[in-house]
Parts: sequence; structure tokens; C-alpha cells
Amino acid sequence: MVLTATAKILNMSLTGMAVESTANLRVGRSYALRLTHGEAVGPELSGTVVWCHLKSTRPIDDGDRTPIYEAGMEFDHMLTGPAHELIAFLRATAILTMQQRLMGRFRVNIDESVDLNAECEFVVKTISASGMLVETDVSPEADSLFEMQVQLANATVAVRGRVAFVRDVGEQDKRRITAVGVEFVDMDDADRKRLEEFIAAQIAG
Repeated sequence: MVLTATAKILNMSLTGMAVESTANLRVGRSYALRLTHGEAVGPELSGTVVWCHLKSTRPIDDGDRTPIYEAGMEFDHMLTGPAHELIAFLRATAILTMQQRLMGRFRVNIDESVDLNAECEFVVKTISASGMLVETDVSPEADSLFEMQVQLANATVAVRGRVAFVRDVGEQDKRRITAVGVEFVDMDDADRKRLEEFIAAQIAG
């Protein structure tokens, strides 16, 4: 008999992951895993539970409450083929929280008596293959499009980005700072490869 449980990934590396689930996963047992992210489906893996504890309870429709568990799993056989498949899946879906400082620039039009272009800097807070969260001291309009450049470790990538959301985060060094969610809408193949290689290097490191 095969029983299937859904789990939310809390964090993950090439050696294992922490998950949240309504299932009480048994320590020492190996489970078959299928990773998904939206419509993307990752490789078939197996993992052994190394710890599991009750985190909280959550109300359900009938007024009762269901337990919520957190568990740590160690991937099995990751020195062979599955490691490469997992890296390929993560480089396409992972959202990296930057530990190192990544800078970028975008151009904004200033509507005054003359038409000027101004370059504005931003700091990358998180980045993925499909977008990034940045902080800047300007406040662009939602759904506006910008030509942007991001300075990675050893390369600069150019991208056309759409502003998905704008959120005020307060004052810093006497400047008003805005968090901007950017969706990548256009990037050439060479720059996309550079970005994916950067993401893969961060995951493997």
C-alpha cells in the first residue's frame, strides 16, 4: 500500500531539506520524493528522515485541528545522477537570499522641461531565474518596464524587467528605501546562462 503526503519545503541544499507536513514522518525511514515548483517537476529522489517534531496545530473545516510537523531529511545516493538533476531543477526554480552584496542599475525617464535619462542603483535582496527583489531609493510605477543590469560575481547580465509590486520599507541613511519586485520578461540566451550558472554555483557552494 502506497500512501502519499504533501509537504512544504522550508529550506533545501544538495544534501537534504527541511519540510513542513501534516504527516508525522518516522525518523530513520526512507521516503520516495517528488519535487514540484508551480508547473515545474523535479527529479525523483529518496530521503531518510533524521529528525521530526510537532510544530503546531492548524484548524480544519470541521472545526477540529490538525497537527503540523517539521522534519529534516537527508537525500540518499546524491553522489550519482540525481545530484545533477537536482541542480538543474534548483537553478531553474530556486530563489536565493543574497549573502553577498549584488548591485545593479536601471534607467528611469525624468519628465521635465528636457527629456533626461537617469541611472538609478539598486541592491539585490533575492534573485531567481524568473525575477528578483531589489531595494532602491526611487519608487517606480507598478507594471512599468525597465532595462536593467545586475552585476554578478564575475559577469554582468542585462534584462528587461517588469515591476510586479512596490513596497515602502522605511528610511536608511536619510533616504527613503523602496522594495521592488521585478519579473524578468526578456533576457538573451547568453545572459540567462550566466544567471543560471551563478545560481547553480551559489547552491553548490
